[in-house]
Amino acid sequence: MNKPLIAIASLIYGDEFPPGVNYCNAVERAGGRPLYVCRTLDKEDVDFVLQRFDGLLLTGGGDLCPETLGCPAHEKAEPVPLDRDRTEIALARAFFAAGKPILAVCRGEQVLNVALGGTHCQHIFDRPEVTIAHQNKETRHEVRVVPGTLLHRIFGGADTLRVNSTHHQAVESLAPCFALAATSPDGVIEAYSAGETVLATQWHPERLLDEGMMPIWDWFIGACRG
Repeated sequence: MNKPLIAIASLIYGDEFPPGVNYCNAVERAGGRPLYVCRTLDKEDVDFVLQRFDGLLLTGGGDLCPETLGCPAHEKAEPVPLDRDRTEIALARAFFAAGKPILAVCRGEQVLNVALGGTHCQHIFDRPEVTIAHQNKETRHEVRVVPGTLLHRIFGGADTLRVNSTHHQAVESLAPCFALAATSPDGVIEAYSAGETVLATQWHPERLLDEGMMPIWDWFIGACRG
């Protein structure tokens, strides 16, 4: 069977060992071939990745840089190196413009939205209505799925999903090209999509392969097969 090449961007680090293992496992389990893509800043490098990979996976990680957002960093922010933002934004714009599949997870959801013109919330717990412990990676909570969306179809028409949560930043307002796909009960944007080839989730489906999240990975690799 054809194994689509998946570009995993970028400069992955964190508390997993080896870094990013859960993303690789998810891609492989769904039938794809994951490869890491690091510092990719000029057009030639971006074009190289775009031409050789079938899909783009934007992963979780630290917070967006204040330079990316055009405003001072929140006191609770832990920004990543600016090159990571620049790399992921360049790849996100290129793959989106080319109509190639994109799956964006947690930080990736935030990066993709900013890359395409959306706005960003640097600390959701400044909002009094936010009551779920979103930053605790052991948390499980429901999200409400918007009927008729790509996410709704991926999960066979399910109205709610049970997801995990490891974040304190989130999408503020969606870029015009995206459609809202799911929200948490306390009002956080949890997922959005564009057409049949782009899906972004605030939760981590790579950690929930045995808790009902394989349909996301099956959809993504299927879309990458084209």
